[in-house]
Amino acid sequence: MTKKKKNMFANGLIILLPTMITIFLVLIAFRFINSNIAQPLGALIISIINLTPLEVSQNPAWASLIGFPVTILIIYLVGYFTATFIGKKLFKSLEIWIMTSFPVIKDVYPYAKQFIDTFISPEKKTEFKSVVAVEFPQPGMYVTGFITADGLKDLREYTGKKIITVFVANSPAPFTGFTLFVTEDKIIPLNMSIDEALRVIVSGGVLTPPHQLTTKEKKNNK
Repeated sequence: MTKKKKNMFANGLIILLPTMITIFLVLIAFRFINSNIAQPLGALIISIINLTPLEVSQNPAWASLIGFPVTILIIYLVGYFTATFIGKKLFKSLEIWIMTSFPVIKDVYPYAKQFIDTFISPEKKTEFKSVVAVEFPQPGMYVTGFITADGLKDLREYTGKKIITVFVANSPAPFTGFTLFVTEDKIIPLNMSIDEALRVIVSGGVLTPPHQLTTKEKKNNK
């Protein structure tokens, strides 16, 4: 492949990659909602109204066709209701009831709630402190990470060093990753904002901030 063809391929990839990543994430969300909420809800609605033959009611496509619009409407109504003062109070009461009434759910729900507040909620309660690089998964290889907190007390006492907790997000979907406990001397601070680092991760390194490019790379991007 000639250099010109390689450049054309790279240009096409840069143009299409954001759209491809967006479609990929939307499909993941759609499949999760459709399989876990819409289809069961649609099947329930069909069985209640009993207006279709048995073979139709057992068809996942029909269940999705009926259940998905209803699911979207329910999600919208929940968002609308919880945006009000009374809705917030009732939802808070429901959270407390869930976390105190069910043995397994009360152990999982707080962490799921914290995850949503960190990555998705527009009113984030948990913020990453700064962007860093650490060696992972082996020496000589570096990944972008986010400092979240001081490390575990037992690790600090065992190593005699200051330990930092670093979250390393997966690419291109940064909603999952690895939690690393790294000694402070192994952490490399990066001159990047949280949003800039997330763009780098989601784009697979394509959307690198201009101030992190070399002079040659800046000229090639013009």
